[in-house]
Amino acid sequence: MTTKPVTFITGANKGIGNEVARQLAQHDFTVLIGTRNVQRGEVAAETLRAEGFEVHFVPIDINDELSIKDAAETVARQWKQVTVLINNAAVNYDFSPATRPSTLSVDVLKDTFLTNVFGAFATIHHFLPLLKQAGTAQILKPQIINISSTLGSLTSLSDPEHYYYGVNTVAYNSSKSALNAITVALAKDLVEDKISVNSICPGWVKTDMGTDNAPRTVEQGASIIVKLATMENPPTGKFLDDDGEILW
Repeated sequence: MTTKPVTFITGANKGIGNEVARQLAQHDFTVLIGTRNVQRGEVAAETLRAEGFEVHFVPIDINDELSIKDAAETVARQWKQVTVLINNAAVNYDFSPATRPSTLSVDVLKDTFLTNVFGAFATIHHFLPLLKQAGTAQILKPQIINISSTLGSLTSLSDPEHYYYGVNTVAYNSSKSALNAITVALAKDLVEDKISVNSICPGWVKTDMGTDNAPRTVEQGASIIVKLATMENPPTGKFLDDDGEILW
């Protein structure tokens, strides 16, 4: 078994996930990039290896539970454990002021939840034995980090004074609220297993999803995730951003 912490990051071939991969590699993690696009995943891993880091590509399609199971089995064979699982992969199909919640297609809601909720939960389910195994290695406390958004905070969305009050997109927002509910439930469930589970909001970041209008860089967005992932004694059951705790 490796003596270095191992992180598996979904959707890490670009954007925030890729920057998290780079920064955790700088912290001497073994980094496993999980993405369904084989070519992009291999290029992302090779690019970071060329910088001198230990980074590997593991194919995974989080919309396909068999693919998730196969990915977990690959990791089990080669690395034996996962110290930090980062559910980063996500989609946003309704981020448009012209999309009214009352007119949204049910299919868009289903497709959004398939990735952002069901895919994240299935990934946790199949990787949980690897996280428990990491607990016996005593390198760092095992963690599940769910990349969420303040748009999943019902407190924020219902506050007329909040910056995001006007972002009334039902599919993405509700999927992140559901992901937060998973965080809370698993944080309570995994206390005795000593596995921390938290939701993180990286902020509005310049990515394909965030667009160039976003005020934050991927480096800034990744920083809070990396800070949590490298903690020896991380909190659990929290919803966090750079400023501290976010109200659910």
